[in-house]
Amino acid sequence: MTAILEEVRRLEAAREKGEISASEYAEAKGRLLESVEDATVLPPFEFEKPKRRATGAAPGPWGLMLIGLCGAGLLTFIAGQLIGDLTIAFTLVTCIFAGIVVAAFRKLEG
Repeated sequence: MTAILEEVRRLEAAREKGEISASEYAEAKGRLLESVEDATVLPPFEFEKPKRRATGAAPGPWGLMLIGLCGAGLLTFIAGQLIGDLTIAFTLVTCIFAGIVVAAFRKLEG
């Protein structure tokens, strides 16, 4: 079996150098593999093209976190200006965002 593998490698090297054509390589390889009783000739392996990432407009998890933090900061500032106390505004916005997160997880659960 090692001799056959070496012969196939020699044929591949000759094909890569341009000494033999692709059709001559296929014929020689076929004859070589037919000489072995249990050998099966498989079609040449073709590499799969890498799948392209979907170019949707939806942000990933880190983007969503950044958007949420920016929204919470903006709402805290606005509520602090309306209420007059930044601590109460922060507590209010934190409770609202915690409720949104709990509702989102409940919706994901089913």
